[in-house]
Amino acid sequence: MRRRGLGAAEACRALLDHRRFQILSMAVILVNGAILGAMTFPSVSGSAGAFLSWADRVCLAFFTFEVVIGLVSFGRRPWRYFKSGWNVFDFAIVVGSFVPGVRENVTILRLLRLARVVRIFKSMPSLRIILVAAGKALPKSAGVMALTGVIMYLWAMIGWIAFSESDEEHFKTIGRALLNLFQLVAFDDMGNVLRESAANDPWTMPYYILFILFGAFILVNIMIGVVIASMEEAQKLDDEDGQVSADTALILERIAALQATVDQLAAERAPGQRFTPFR
Repeated sequence: MRRRGLGAAEACRALLDHRRFQILSMAVILVNGAILGAMTFPSVSGSAGAFLSWADRVCLAFFTFEVVIGLVSFGRRPWRYFKSGWNVFDFAIVVGSFVPGVRENVTILRLLRLARVVRIFKSMPSLRIILVAAGKALPKSAGVMALTGVIMYLWAMIGWIAFSESDEEHFKTIGRALLNLFQLVAFDDMGNVLRESAANDPWTMPYYILFILFGAFILVNIMIGVVIASMEEAQKLDDEDGQVSADTALILERIAALQATVDQLAAERAPGQRFTPFR
């Protein structure tokens, strides 16, 4: 009985790790996303609403099956399934689709369907690395964002002091000056901003050029550097997790081989003799 339970857990683990099953899971996620998009068109929803609802239930059944085999893959310790944040996410959106009162709420049900599409981050390692990198970059970017805000505020005040009378369209208030600088940082309609300000006051041109060179370019490059460093860190963590998983799989394979050897030796013993595998 014990070996049968371990065999089921190993079979479920092998199924989840199989490349074809992972491709199938990704395909179901994409199909589910296409169904969700098709439901937004009144004409399609009116003519094929029943089929779309049926297909959505099929996708939900697959996701439910995936959660169940995920729980079974941990054998007698199913609670270890919830140590992964992605597993908790999968479990929540699947169970939420069956909870009375939630599945009847159209808005919540649509949000749960949308959440299923987010599972593609779990299925694609490259997207997962980007998501992890974004999470790691946010705390590190706080200092850069604060520095950007201080520089923009100081530069906007300088612009207001220097050009509030000659270029009221862009520097009448500190708010307009900040909006101007934000457009330059975002590289949004930069040419028109420079030309319109220069037409009102030619001295705005060196003011803008200095901000673009020392403000926009440098700060944006610092932000890019923070993101790249976070992506390298996320890639390193993913590689380490992959190595740990590979080592764990190798250990389990060796344990299974050892168990098979012990069983074979036990079978070769005479029926009346007692076999003790370890002394």
